[in-house]
Amino acid sequence: MQLKYKNEYFQIDNNESAINIIIERVNQIVEDQAVVFSHLLIDDIEVYENHEEYIKKHLNEIALVEIITRSVKETIWEAMKSINSYLQRSIPALTELVDEGYEGFFSRKSWEGLAQLTEGMQWILKFMIIAERAPQKPAKWDEMVKGLKQCETSFTQLLEASEVMDTVLISDILSYEVTPAYETLRDALVLSLKNEEYLKNVN
Repeated sequence: MQLKYKNEYFQIDNNESAINIIIERVNQIVEDQAVVFSHLLIDDIEVYENHEEYIKKHLNEIALVEIITRSVKETIWEAMKSINSYLQRSIPALTELVDEGYEGFFSRKSWEGLAQLTEGMQWILKFMIIAERAPQKPAKWDEMVKGLKQCETSFTQLLEASEVMDTVLISDILSYEVTPAYETLRDALVLSLKNEEYLKNVN
């Protein structure tokens, strides 16, 4: 198979050592060029996760693996848009969870919604790590940090309350911690996304 990055091609054997070679090459590119790994394009199929599993499954037939990266700014901008869309949907849904929790009972759907919420919070916190490392922060970053730090604190509290299945405590955390954090973050993102100057001179 061939391993491609931009206009560079490398010939590698179709065996399990190819996986380590690809991973090492990705890590080298990320470190040397200050970019963010996006996904692999394997014979025109976009593979965003479980790369090793996919390569093993198709090892004998793969002809071309292309490494796709994005600039840090592009990655942050796309994440901001995705998180903003997520928050616009999630904030109204929080009200329903809170109401059910105060009634002392969570349906199966509510517990599933809570699990999705914690996954969403983990995703938001990953964004914070990437953005903190960026040399140039997006507009309204200080306001975003307030919401992100609140999310970080409430995430731990939420996990602890979920472990003991304390629906009233969960509702308190959702109502008084998570919702204000989400609203702060949403408001900052809405304003920041109006400033497309951030994407100029992408690096």
